[in-house]
Amino acid sequence: MTDYDEDDCYDDYVPTYVSKDEIPQQALADALCSLTLFSTDMNLRSQAMNLALIDEFIMGIEYDYLRSKFNETSSAYDSFFLAAQSQMWIFSAYELLRTWIEKAKGYVRTVKNSGLELKLKDLKRDRGYVNYTALQKAKEVQSLIDDPSLAHQLEDDLARITFLFIRLETIRVALAKHEVRKRPNAMMAGGIVGYMNSECGSLEYQMNSGMVIQGNISRRDIADGIRAIPDYTVPTPEEVKSYDLFMRGVSDDEALELFKGFEQQSPSSTEE
Repeated sequence: MTDYDEDDCYDDYVPTYVSKDEIPQQALADALCSLTLFSTDMNLRSQAMNLALIDEFIMGIEYDYLRSKFNETSSAYDSFFLAAQSQMWIFSAYELLRTWIEKAKGYVRTVKNSGLELKLKDLKRDRGYVNYTALQKAKEVQSLIDDPSLAHQLEDDLARITFLFIRLETIRVALAKHEVRKRPNAMMAGGIVGYMNSECGSLEYQMNSGMVIQGNISRRDIADGIRAIPDYTVPTPEEVKSYDLFMRGVSDDEALELFKGFEQQSPSSTEE
């Protein structure tokens, strides 16, 4: 046997989260703008920049909260303020991605219905004034006409962010509506409370469908997930369907039926 060396243990440690100072300020916004036809929309670009700025602000609060917890100097207000900022950021991140997803899906449907030319004509019609939003969308439609591969890129990007968006939507529905995603009749086991991650200070939330917990997710996990968008691979439709079903979870009745096989046997049945 070898002696336990505490220094060796620390040498092998690999942090889960990159230090705040090592994250480029615009990394989150740049990752979002890598999505096809995201950067051509000035409103989406502006929101992406806002999301990145507030992410940097909240990361500072998270690390301050972590230090104050270990130093036993944190106050109840610190917890409430971080919880409020975290939830508002999660809501904003969800709305921004949802807006792009609806836009991308709309363009894909238009391409499949051979409606680009008709869409372009409608966008360019005389409105009696200059509508800059219509002109911007007309440029996007024209780019889809000129480069048919863009429609395939949209489909790939939609698939690429599916896993991230499902997780984001799961916690957003829980926080904002106190419901289980895609299961309107399911009841959550309790209130959604964020617990401090001991490495980065971000608040972690349970994702559950009642009795079953699919996993934990923190605001920082979502932010890092967005920053990683350019590195995501395109999943297969089968992988997307499987993950979606897993994240929906099972109802309490289904869970009880599933767990029947794991019930302990009575003492009489084991004495044979």
